[in-house]
Amino acid sequence: MRAETTRQLRWLMILRVVTVTTLLISAFAIQLLLMPAGTLRPLFTLAAVAYGMVLVYAALFAWIGGRRSLLYAQLTGDALLVTGFVGITGGLDSPMSFLYLLPICVASMLLHSRGGLALAGVSLLLYTALVGFGPAWINFGPSLSLRIEQDPVRLSYSLVVQFVGMLTVALLSSYLSERLRSQGHELAERKAAVARLQALNENIIESINSGLLTTDLAGRINFLNRGGCEITELAPHDLEGRTVESVFGLAPGFLQEIRRQLAARRRFRYERFFETRSGRTIYLGFAASNLHDRLGKPLGFLFIFQDLTEIRALEQEVRIQERMAALGEMSAGLAHELRNPLAAISGSVQYLKGDIRPSGETLELMDNILRESTRLDSAIRDFLTFARPGRFNPQPEDLVRLLEDSIKLLRKSREFGPEHRIETRYAADEVWCDVDANRMKQVFWNLASNALKAMPDGGTLTIGVSSNEAEDAVEISVTDEGAGMDEQEQQRYFQPFTSSFADGTGLGAAIVYRLVEEHQGRIVLDSSPGQGTCVRIEIPRRSEGRPSSKPPASEALAIGG
Repeated sequence: MRAETTRQLRWLMILRVVTVTTLLISAFAIQLLLMPAGTLRPLFTLAAVAYGMVLVYAALFAWIGGRRSLLYAQLTGDALLVTGFVGITGGLDSPMSFLYLLPICVASMLLHSRGGLALAGVSLLLYTALVGFGPAWINFGPSLSLRIEQDPVRLSYSLVVQFVGMLTVALLSSYLSERLRSQGHELAERKAAVARLQALNENIIESINSGLLTTDLAGRINFLNRGGCEITELAPHDLEGRTVESVFGLAPGFLQEIRRQLAARRRFRYERFFETRSGRTIYLGFAASNLHDRLGKPLGFLFIFQDLTEIRALEQEVRIQERMAALGEMSAGLAHELRNPLAAISGSVQYLKGDIRPSGETLELMDNILRESTRLDSAIRDFLTFARPGRFNPQPEDLVRLLEDSIKLLRKSREFGPEHRIETRYAADEVWCDVDANRMKQVFWNLASNALKAMPDGGTLTIGVSSNEAEDAVEISVTDEGAGMDEQEQQRYFQPFTSSFADGTGLGAAIVYRLVEEHQGRIVLDSSPGQGTCVRIEIPRRSEGRPSSKPPASEALAIGG
């Protein structure tokens, strides 16, 4: 409130200086151009008094600051100046008596109705003193002297008119001032509410993690929120003048298809791959809808999209788990049904081979039967490992030691050739984690064997162990320099019976997936054609796994390929 009064006082003093200066310039112009018979010295004297009052007001303003009492004093001084001006221009006969209305209006606007009525009363008293008692004691010179004789009726009429005029102007200006002030406050509140609502809307749009993109009717992009920029790795200036079809690699005419779909329903969903600026390929899900104004006029299109890469990977994991569960139930029964006849066939052939001592083609056929029986028996053991891996028994183990033990055996395996090299990258000399040692050794062996098979001409096999302190987990990586896999091959990698090796059963990777799942871990496959394959396993340090409810299998854990 004090700051508002200070501002009003400052503007009032400036306005007073401008008014007096304008009056003084007008007086000079009248004297130079019209050369009146009477002197204008009283007018100049009044202007000098006004300037002096302005200086006094400025000094008081600097001394006491913006107080309302100073505002009352200035407006009363203005009424005195108007009285002097009316006096030197004829008093009762002066045509300038309407000037009293100006300070009354200003008082009503600045000091509300109370100030306006107070200044109206002061102005009426000054005018009454001027026209009623002024001739007896005021003399402005021979040319501007007031008339001595006053008509009482005319005097009374003039006072009544001035009283009514001043009171009416005070009341009317106070009412208008109050209305204006009220409308100003209401407008300010509405502007503040609109600003808050606009800021809230902007914060909501910029805070959502999903991408929000708007286009005009031609498909040209005009807005992309921060979430969308983070997902696509695009900046707003990268989208200037571009269409949604060119940015997201949509087929020509796809926008017309969206229009046709939206004409039939309110929203149209679709999914597609998108390559970011950093080279990552992500899977986006879009929901397109029409963009209208409040009157329903179409403005363009609205696209809301999300990164579904992880969700899609989880869906693939669920599908693999479902297939594995179904296959596990089948393999448990099938293995027992096949193993007994297989053992009888193998034993019979071995007996005949030793008894009749065949040669030539007969010996070759018997060896083929024994070889394929051994291969089939290996597949059956893998089946049993996949279907009934035995009781899960996690214990604190040093993964570095387990890996070193597996690497020693790996160097002596038939898959390891003279052109192969093994590199290890351990975050520490010891990395402890709650795991089932036998299961984890089989995970290492299966992954490493597959990696060596993927490098028939030689290469480097890199095995690493690191700690993820943020998630209290351990990460194991097995990386080869083989031919790599395309996207379809990666999707089938952990599915049973999908081995790309001639002598593999297709269950090695499926067993790895099953055993990692038992450790509440996650397995991620990263591969590109011609750039090798990296398999990363993340396992919690502290196992929450429970012993398997199935009885332990009598068969030993197989080493699958």
